[in-house]
Amino acid sequence: MGLWLVVEDEDDIRNIVKVMFKVWGYDPLEFRNGHEAWHWLDDIEAGTYSGELPELALLDIRMPGHKGNEIAKRMRSLDALKSMPIVLMTAFSLTDGEHQEMLRDCGVDKIIHKPLPDLFELKNLLDTVRDKKRLQAARAPQPPVSGGDSKTGAPNEGA
Repeated sequence: MGLWLVVEDEDDIRNIVKVMFKVWGYDPLEFRNGHEAWHWLDDIEAGTYSGELPELALLDIRMPGHKGNEIAKRMRSLDALKSMPIVLMTAFSLTDGEHQEMLRDCGVDKIIHKPLPDLFELKNLLDTVRDKKRLQAARAPQPPVSGGDSKTGAPNEGA
């Protein structure tokens, strides 16, 4: 089906998520901490990453290196990843202000708490986030087609 990203420093959680992704038909792309994910983003930005890009990201917030919300914010700044659905997960309580800031300023689509929901509930949640993001992308204004009229998109006469 595709590739889904998981960035999680706890081995047990990361391995469970990888297994869930595989059961659902997705190949996992995994990073053990924020440092590894940040280097991957460096490669994407430099144009040196030649692998498949994930369709969805599930990121831990608090981990060594860059935090999940920092990774999400950087992902939103890269053309190749800016429309990817991003879900953050945490075992810690967030204030309403922290929660809203991550949604608003970091481009996060959803924040969930650990322990993670059961297999079916998590799948439904991630599918819902993905589908909502796809719908938003489909509704987004598209740039005009070059060679056409800038207002209507119709081909220029005599072209």
